[in-house]
Amino acid sequence: MSDYPLLTCQLPQKIKKVWLAQAIISFLLSVLILLVLYWVAENFFSWSWVPLAGMILAVIFLLMLVSEIILIPYRYAFDRFQINSSELALQEGFFFRKTTFVPIIRIQHVEMHQGPLMRTQHLASLIIHTAATTHEIHGLTLNDASRFREQIIELVQAVKEDV
Repeated sequence: MSDYPLLTCQLPQKIKKVWLAQAIISFLLSVLILLVLYWVAENFFSWSWVPLAGMILAVIFLLMLVSEIILIPYRYAFDRFQINSSELALQEGFFFRKTTFVPIIRIQHVEMHQGPLMRTQHLASLIIHTAATTHEIHGLTLNDASRFREQIIELVQAVKEDV
């Protein structure tokens, strides 16, 4: 069995903090929704199974949070990308690895996106649009995101001039 080669560009370490914050916020929102549903069920219905179902769901949400936190280092190790003169390669997955190759000539435009969690860490995402879909490189530093955006735009222009 041959090794599955990893791409060269790795995300900055700060993305781990963003992933952790996203996992915690997701957990807290899930628990809040669960509490609201529990309150509605207790006050408006007399279902005896509601407390048990609520506890089971709470345990499931907690296990999901713990697993997301445990898997952050693995996700960081295997989420990578690479840009060359003919294509953009995006790699993700730690158990089931997937590498997507986007031909430079198919790229229509490139955007930078920064949500509130990424803004706190001075990170941004690079969104690459093709006619069929979008691809995203999450959590680049602002300088890298701007540099890679310019690099991709220059490569697209060069390829389209040759055609």
